[in-house]
Amino acid sequence: MTELLDFQESVVIGIDVGGTNLRVGLVDEHGDLLDSYIVGTQQTLGGSDPMRSLADMLQSFISQSVVGRYHLRAIAIGFPSMVDETRRKVIRTTFIEGLQNIDVVAGLNRFGVPVFIDRDVNMLLHYDAHRLHLPPKGVWLGCYVGTGMGFSLAFDGRILVGKHGVAGELGHIPGRTGLRCGCGNEGCIETKTAGNALVASLRERYGPDEPIEAVFVDHTDEPFIDEWLEYLAIGFSTAINMLDPTAILVGGGVPQMSGFPKRRLEEKIRRMARKPVPEADLHLTYLEQGPYDGVLGSALCAFEALNTQDSKVLVS
Repeated sequence: MTELLDFQESVVIGIDVGGTNLRVGLVDEHGDLLDSYIVGTQQTLGGSDPMRSLADMLQSFISQSVVGRYHLRAIAIGFPSMVDETRRKVIRTTFIEGLQNIDVVAGLNRFGVPVFIDRDVNMLLHYDAHRLHLPPKGVWLGCYVGTGMGFSLAFDGRILVGKHGVAGELGHIPGRTGLRCGCGNEGCIETKTAGNALVASLRERYGPDEPIEAVFVDHTDEPFIDEWLEYLAIGFSTAINMLDPTAILVGGGVPQMSGFPKRRLEEKIRRMARKPVPEADLHLTYLEQGPYDGVLGSALCAFEALNTQDSKVLVS
């Protein structure tokens, strides 16, 4: 059996848990996506036993796509959640009721391979830094605006985790918004900057049928867009003033929308950034992202951890 595995190509299963969809991909050591699968997030994780549902789904995927063809070395998952410092447990997930205080590694032990988990934005930042060939020395700041808003921070190529595993949650800077956040606190800037906040502002003014896809084209000069940008700039400038980053990456579905007001956002950030530096040398890199970047990022992190014999390869 061991001899057979030696001739089989090594692969990792990468999983990206999104607000709407859960994407699964089979990835080889070259970073190529060999096979993929997509299912509704709530369909898989929304029940009373999300780990069993996830394991059953993975069992089916492995039977169809891996057995007899590849050597499965690990499973890696990016969650839109608070993940503990050991990178074993999901502490809290705001929109998946059953995904609270769950030991994911134990829940997937039936497969007999290492299981790596992290916040989804940490997986994305590591992947984006890899494909952009960012120099490892320095500070990376990643901001991903989709349904929610996620930040990730890295120092000298290693993701900042923090004492409890939840470092980098800049969306929860107190912003006096007057709105209750999904985290339970009141006033987090994410209540104004997340994609779902933008949708809520648009629909409040124009009704439920107003298309979000053209919001920056049809409504760019309206006050609610300016307010949204102002709060987004608060998040960016706070991180920039604290960290003086060497790279600032902007990703997620919202910044890729038609007409996204990059210049206005940057003007607001510059206004709030400390002078003369870092304001004088401020540069934002806008990312073109594909639907499986989170899957590829998860797989990349797993391969690096396996190849360095370090289960916390990204943990600082």
